[in-house]
Amino acid sequence: MRKQAQQLKSEMEKIVIEVTDGKVKILIRGDQQIELVEIEGEKRDDLKNAFNKAVKESQKKVSQKLSGMLTGMKMPGL
Repeated sequence: MRKQAQQLKSEMEKIVIEVTDGKVKILIRGDQQIELVEIEGEKRDDLKNAFNKAVKESQKKVSQKLSGMLTGMKMPGL
């Protein structure tokens, strides 16, 4: 199961979505990591890093919430 999870993670990292809205361009991978933030042709690593930090924090919070919910549930056979 761990091998399958690693394989899925690897596949998600290969997916890249490009969104352009006006003078803003963002590239984001399938694993929700921002690859590029560009405004008026200027690469903005500060914004890229801030977005990635925000995504990571939100994923932590959701994971903690789900973990707490699953702990309270009794699963047959587990």
